[in-house]
Amino acid sequence: MQHQKIKGLVIRETNFGEANRYITVLTEQGIKIEVLCKNARNSRLSAAIRIFCFSEFTLYQKNDKYTLNDAMLLHSFWGVTQNVEIYALSCYFAECVTALTESTEHQPQITKLILYALRAISEQKREQKLVKAAFELKIMAICGFAPDLSICGACLKPIEGQVYFSVREGVIIDESCKNRIGKGDFVALSSGTYQAMKYILSKEKIFAFTLGQDSLNQLSIICEQYMLYHLARGFASLDFYKTLF
Repeated sequence: MQHQKIKGLVIRETNFGEANRYITVLTEQGIKIEVLCKNARNSRLSAAIRIFCFSEFTLYQKNDKYTLNDAMLLHSFWGVTQNVEIYALSCYFAECVTALTESTEHQPQITKLILYALRAISEQKREQKLVKAAFELKIMAICGFAPDLSICGACLKPIEGQVYFSVREGVIIDESCKNRIGKGDFVALSSGTYQAMKYILSKEKIFAFTLGQDSLNQLSIICEQYMLYHLARGFASLDFYKTLF
């Protein structure tokens, strides 16, 4: 049995028995692990093993099984549970991360992304719609599903003027190519939406921008559609989040 210390964010918790808990931890390295916490719910460790808590865990590892020995809370996002809309959005972020991480592949950018997103919505300095859209597009890019917004996907030339985007193809085209192609799911992007998408894909501080309401609404729709289409799945937490509006 191997002893080790890791830092990570609790992204899921399941209670069983009178005091036991299973937690899913997203480590600093972006690896997803399952940890058995025996008799921990009613102990001094309870504050460090709650969902949306970033903690340092002392674990015993045997093969691919982890058991908690000790835990120290480093930062808590527990406050997101006090508002049902913010909590539902946080759960959506956690479900996305759960679906897109593995127990072997290192993806530290995903850990940074969800920590940044939780901070943004807990501080409530950015609109939820903006944080949600930026999170969706960025996590898809991190996982290798980034759309190509650099040149026209049809003629391979820089675009001047109106930009059209296809959720299905993940490319942009110009107006002349749109008229020539005719069919497809290409949607005219507002200048604000287009610039916001390029900003999100190229920056680390992806929530540090503002957008007019019409462009923000379009960005929200497109980023969600893009994620759901290319992952070919839905999210129960997203469905619940939508019932709140």
